[in-house]
Amino acid sequence: MKQNPRILATLTLSLFVLGIQHAQAEVEASTVVRYYDDGKTQVTSPAIEVGSSFNEDKMRLNVHVAQDVLTSASSEVKTYSSRGVIEDVRNELQLNYEAQIPDGTLSMGLITSDEKDYHSKIISAGGSREFFTKNTVVGFGLSSGQDQILATGNSSVNESMQHQIYSISLSQILSKISLIQLLYDFRVENGFIASPYRKAKVINGSTIIALNENHPRTRNRHAIGVKYNYYSNEWKMSFATSYRLYQDSWDVLSNTLEERVTREFGRKFELSGSLRYYTQKKAKFYQDYYNTDPGVFYSGNNTLATYDAISLGLRPAYQLNDKMNLSLKLEYYTQFFEDATDAGQLSTQADDKKLSISALVIGAGLTAKF
Repeated sequence: MKQNPRILATLTLSLFVLGIQHAQAEVEASTVVRYYDDGKTQVTSPAIEVGSSFNEDKMRLNVHVAQDVLTSASSEVKTYSSRGVIEDVRNELQLNYEAQIPDGTLSMGLITSDEKDYHSKIISAGGSREFFTKNTVVGFGLSSGQDQILATGNSSVNESMQHQIYSISLSQILSKISLIQLLYDFRVENGFIASPYRKAKVINGSTIIALNENHPRTRNRHAIGVKYNYYSNEWKMSFATSYRLYQDSWDVLSNTLEERVTREFGRKFELSGSLRYYTQKKAKFYQDYYNTDPGVFYSGNNTLATYDAISLGLRPAYQLNDKMNLSLKLEYYTQFFEDATDAGQLSTQADDKKLSISALVIGAGLTAKF
């Protein structure tokens, strides 16, 4: 597997820095490998994270390195790309520093992500403040990012996109076995918010042509969420229920409801199951096919369409010993689109069919403390 020398060097340095901390500092390392397959796109994602607390546990440093190795022969690729199959590698590096302050925390972070045609850098800061003998916690965060968008085989494409995220949360302990959390996120994007590869389908008389998609250059996103956690001593089970409402300036409206249940079996084994339902209404300018005059904005992005999605997950975890934990993950995901089709051959609508996507995600992880 192709590796990025800069990321490997950063990881090596981070391990060294963490390793020379005070002898009593605990270092925790975890690694996970995930595999995604929807029949047209396959992604293998290895990742490793190393973290350590120091200065009498008042400070913590985390380093996360990940890689996505992608192979895609989706309907979009087959229809619009002369290559037929796309292969790409994405390398990601995350650094996060957190410090304990009286009745709260402060944190800073950096994320870099690099592909051959997409480069992103994000800086972030955040914190939390405790009230009422730590029963109430207010959290806040902000981040700013800069993306550079290129196109393989087309040197004329050199675009940029800026984005900022502002978030606030409120957590309240209701009892010894229950907790509720309220969250709000606001994200603003400016610049090139499209893809240089995707095409909009336009009916031109008796033929169908493809146009490079054209999106608005500003997008404001709002999301409100609520989470409720409950633990049953009698059943040795925890319940995590969450709901999220999302709307943006493109008129995309979505609702997400998720339930996660975890059951303990003795001191070493636990099993988690999850069910997630997502429903979305399309962007105001999205159409599966556009007329000869498509208007100012047009898109080939089916994630802006109207659709429902359901995912089912299962995650067993086993405590090998006091220092090591092994976990597995199996998730099935499916999407049903209302107003998007798999075009088949671009020249005709005769072979079109309602678009649906099903994917299987398999993961394995190991966490160790030193």
